[in-house]
Amino acid sequence: MPSDQESDQTGEPSPKELVNLDEIETLAVEDSAIDAESIEVDDYAAIRAENEQLRKQLAAQQSTTTKTRSSGQHTWRKILAGVLAALAIITLVAGFSIVWLQTTLGDEDQFVATLAPLPQEEAVASVLALRVADGVVEAANVEAYVAETLPAELEFIALPVTNSITTVVATASQEVITSDVFNAIWSTALRVTHKSVSAVLNGNDGALVAEGGQVAIDLDEVAAQVAGEVESLGFDLPEGDLELGQIVIYEDEQLAVVQAIAQTLDAASWFVPLLAVVFIVAAIWVSYDRRRMTAILGFGTAIGLALSLIGLRMGRNWLINAIEEETRQIAAGAAWDTIVNRLYEMMWAGLILALIVGIAAWVMGPGSRAVRTRAWASETIEGWRRPVAADPNSFTNFVANWKPTIEVVAVAAGLIYILFGPSPSGFSVLLTAAIVLAVVVATEVLAAPEPVETAQADNVDVLATVEIIDD
Repeated sequence: MPSDQESDQTGEPSPKELVNLDEIETLAVEDSAIDAESIEVDDYAAIRAENEQLRKQLAAQQSTTTKTRSSGQHTWRKILAGVLAALAIITLVAGFSIVWLQTTLGDEDQFVATLAPLPQEEAVASVLALRVADGVVEAANVEAYVAETLPAELEFIALPVTNSITTVVATASQEVITSDVFNAIWSTALRVTHKSVSAVLNGNDGALVAEGGQVAIDLDEVAAQVAGEVESLGFDLPEGDLELGQIVIYEDEQLAVVQAIAQTLDAASWFVPLLAVVFIVAAIWVSYDRRRMTAILGFGTAIGLALSLIGLRMGRNWLINAIEEETRQIAAGAAWDTIVNRLYEMMWAGLILALIVGIAAWVMGPGSRAVRTRAWASETIEGWRRPVAADPNSFTNFVANWKPTIEVVAVAAGLIYILFGPSPSGFSVLLTAAIVLAVVVATEVLAAPEPVETAQADNVDVLATVEIIDD
């Protein structure tokens, strides 16, 4: 019989303490020296009970150890999955701004498409027209010209006359700026500027030297157009070339910084989205509940993009409020909205797509509301399906046979259009999602099962065939 003292010292049974009853019985039979009657029935029952108790204690101890290890692993996996999900959301949200910035600055067509509409904004055109008018009046030395032309006794009205001429020139300038001719000039100037910027950023510093150490948009051609418009109104400007100068983007002192930013941006434009995909896949793979993790990623990304949109709006207000003159404030706001409009659209598209993913993952979950939602959808589709099921045809049979393929192709086509199609927007994502959902629902409705009578007839034929084989 095992020692109680040894068991108490360890607190848990040892496999050596387990009594093998079969060996006891075998020895009792083989060894004639031992009298079987000497083993009392009560002792035998006590040994069996103690043996069973030790077995249960050992099993319980092993189960506790297994649960403890499993609980520890589960905790670490939950923490790791949460960290990966947070990193995925951060990199994904940041990727929108990085990709937008890189494509806007790096792609010539996108650069022109982003900045070309600026002169069409009334507030921007007014500020540009006033700047052009001031430049024309100053370059032509209109005030001195007026003072020389007027009689000596009327020299005091030189300044009011000059202001009036400036107003006329500003009106003419705005007409020029909003004209198709200026749009062509502006687009050409943007393309030339982008080529200069690209050449410098790619390491061709000679392009910067050739431009006098600056990368800028030349306004002299605009001045010539404005001068022609003013003269067509009956005003004779002094002879000579008008020079309005340039809109400087950056100078040679800033070259190293600009090149470093451009190189970093170029690398980040593909690395950050790739890193986001890796984090997303890793978070879903590590998580115990992958459906729940998908929902977390969807809703988390939507929240992150919503916060980014709020941040952009706050940045816009801060920038505009920093400008004192009201006219320039309005122009700055219009310019901001025009330039950042594509980023807004991209973020809204991503937000709505993330919400769709999150809602889809939630609907597939075990929650009571999710179950009721699925039940409602199933009942609705079943109600639409009954008329089709009552009168099937070759088309409905085709849809039934290819139902999984049709639904997968529809979802894949929608995702490809959103990710790789024209610049996405919130409306385009909603429209695409609605079309995909309509295709899936139509497929479920048209893929009607066989009528009950046909199915019963097929069962009768099968039973008859089985009976013939048995006979």
